Formats: sequence, structure tokens, C-alpha cells
Amino acid sequence: MSLNTSLIVAMQSLLAEQGALDATTNNIANVNTPGYTRELPVLSEAPATQYANYSMGNGVVLEQFQSIRDQILEQRIQQVTQQNAGAQAQTNALQQVETLFTSNGSDIGSEMSALFNSIMQLQTDPANMSLRQGILSAGQNLATAFHTTAAGIAQVQGGMNLQVTQDVGQINQLAQEIAPLNVQLANLKALGQDGGTVEDQLNVLLGKLSGLTNVNVTQTESGVTLTTGNGTALVVGGQSFALQTATGSDGMTHVLDSSGTDITPAIQNGDLGGTLQVRDTTLPGLTNQLNTLASQFASAFNTAHEGGFDLNGQAGVAFFSGPSTGSGSAANFSVAITDPALIAASSDGSAGSNGNITNLIAVQNAKLPAGSSPIDGYANIVFAAGVASANAQAQTSATSMSLQQLNDQRSAISGVSINEESTNLIRYQQAFAAAAKVISTIDQLNADVLNMIS
Repeated sequence: MSLNTSLIVAMQSLLAEQGALDATTNNIANVNTPGYTRELPVLSEAPATQYANYSMGNGVVLEQFQSIRDQILEQRIQQVTQQNAGAQAQTNALQQVETLFTSNGSDIGSEMSALFNSIMQLQTDPANMSLRQGILSAGQNLATAFHTTAAGIAQVQGGMNLQVTQDVGQINQLAQEIAPLNVQLANLKALGQDGGTVEDQLNVLLGKLSGLTNVNVTQTESGVTLTTGNGTALVVGGQSFALQTATGSDGMTHVLDSSGTDITPAIQNGDLGGTLQVRDTTLPGLTNQLNTLASQFASAFNTAHEGGFDLNGQAGVAFFSGPSTGSGSAANFSVAITDPALIAASSDGSAGSNGNITNLIAVQNAKLPAGSSPIDGYANIVFAAGVASANAQAQTSATSMSLQQLNDQRSAISGVSINEESTNLIRYQQAFAAAAKVISTIDQLNADVLNMIS
């Protein structure tokens, strides 16, 4: 090997070690950068030169910078992120709903008990107008409690409509940002480059998108293809497809794909999926239970009331009014009479009779068609709301723990270790210094040869 050949080999080594130093320095600089994946310089032996009976090595070359990532782990993180965001959205919404069923003295259960207590007091003096007025007031308070609870649920639902619109807007924005990165990544890989920086940016955006909705990620030669749960395309190559929103016949905000097809039922996870789950399933279920209780309680109480006689000796009339079916019963629950004399306490038409009060009080513990007494029926609704909230919180905790473990695994594989990078920095620096020393030595040798010739 000539001095010039040795000089070329040393120069290649110098450039390779310089590249390795640059990659290591970049890793250290990005130790706290979210989504950054450490890069590893890929060094390889240069092809040897073949002479007559032997081959001569030509040093080292820096082939590329390779990002250290686990694609399967990345996909798993995206999946758990979707589940966690969905559970968190449900938790946030259901915690608002739980406050509607908190026992505070003016809730449905408390007001229902107060109504029956006021009826019991009338037993001692059936003609007492003050006690009769107390029953009307208690009935009106119960109606207010039904109205407040129904309106509260409707208000939470309305707020979730706004959240659906906001989530869809963010999804579209992220899809628009991902599409051009696809093109950049495909171009870099076509040139044989790693494209680690672009892929890091892409993964950060995919993480944000996973927090919004359930999305399927397919790796292709042209980048990633993103679709929703039912296969609706969000991003294909360099093109993004915007979702739309529209108000449905049910008054709720629905999600449509770019062609106008309603895909609302197919959205299961992420903030959008969790929001839709509560809005379209959990809250309607609670509302139906509440309406059923209001309708069946009013019917049972009215039946007992109509079986007696008022202070005027007239047959009792309906005490409560509202829809005869469950729909809208809680929101329209009201007291039908305003005159306390119309309360049917008598069983025989005489003013001093209290025989029908027993029948009115019996409604408190009698089973409604739904299978429970009024108080137990309300307790079942409270229990259902509590269980839904508790399940969402448990799911949030479980997925948060799982997500933390997965991110820890990712950090162990792709994250930057200051200790490891510091060691690499010393190693590459020493190699760089050695290559520089070789170049300096060869330069001195060349100078000595020239001096000898002269």
C-alpha cells in the first residue's frame, strides 16, 4: 500500500468517524425532544482492492444513519393510546353526569321521599289545607328534580356534539399534515436514506391522531395509509381525505366520510370514539330509564289518586301529568292540579276520611311495571350511572398503566441514553483523533520523501 493509498484510507476513516460524531451529538441534543428516535451510524468495511495474489483493505465507509425503532411496538402504542383516550373521554363526561345523581336533598330520590312523607302527615288531619298545600309543593319539587336531571343529561349531550365537531376538525388538520410527510419519506427511502427525522415527525402526528380516533395504520412504499375503523380512507400517499359533520334526524352531530357516508357507528376509540359512546349509548340509556321511572311512577300514583275522593266529595283526578309513554316523561313531568282541595285523601267521599291515603302511600313500595319500586327504580339509575363512570375510570387507569409500560419499552429501544451516547462520543472521538494522527504522519512522511529527493 502506497502512502497516497494510506492517506485515502485515513481520510475515509476521518469522514466516517466525523459522521458518527455528528450522529452522536445530534442524539444528545435531542435527549428531551418528544418523539425523537436515536440514530445509529452504520459503519462498514470498504470493498477491498484485489491485487495479483492478495487483497488490500480500503478502510471504512459510513453507509447511512439508521433510526432505532420497533414498528410493532409503535403500532401497539398507537392502539393503546386510542383505548386510553376513549376511556378518558368517557370518564370526563360521566363524571359530569354523576353530579346529577348526587344525593343533595333536592335530587329525585330525596324529593320522592319528601312527597310520601307529606302524604303521611295528611293522615292525621285530612282536611288541613296547609298539609294539602305541602303535598302539592312536594309534588312540584319532585317535578323540578325530574326536569333538572333530564335537562342536565341533555346539556351534557349537547356539549358532546360540540366536542365531536372539534375532534373532526383536529383529525382533518392532522391528516393534512401527515400527507406531505408521506411524500417526503417515500422520496428519501427511494434514495436509500433512512428518513428518520421525517418518520419521527410522522409518528408524533400519528400519536396525536390516535388520541382522537381509532385509526388503522398500514405501511406502504408510499408512506403510511390511514383508515378509520370501517376502512374509510384518511390518508393515502400524499393525499388526505377530510371527514365531515352533519346534524342527523336525531338532533345529534354525525360524522361523515369524504363521500358523505355516515361512519359514526364505526368510530370506537380515541377522544371522538369515547365521546360518541357516552353520547349515543350511555346517556340515552340513562335517559330512557329516567323517562320510564317518571312515566310509570306518574301512572301508578294517578291510579291510586283517582281511586279516592277530594274534599268536595268528587272522584279524584290525575295528580301528575306528562306523556303516557316513556319518551319525554321526565322533562315534561308536572303536577296536574293546583287546588289543594282536589287531593283525593278520602275513600268514601266524606271530608274527614283518610282511607285513600293508605293507597297513595302504598305506591312508594309497590313494584312498577319495570320491576322495582319507585325509590329502588331511581336507585337503579344512580347505580347505572355510577357503574358506567367507575368502569370508565378503571379502563382509564388500566390503559394509562399499559401505555406507560409501552412508552418505557420504547424509550429503552429508541430513546437516548446520555451515558451510552457519552461513551460513544469518547469512542468516536478517539477513532477520529487516531485517523487524524495517521494523516499527520503520512503528511510528514511525504515531506521527508520530498526532502530526500531534493
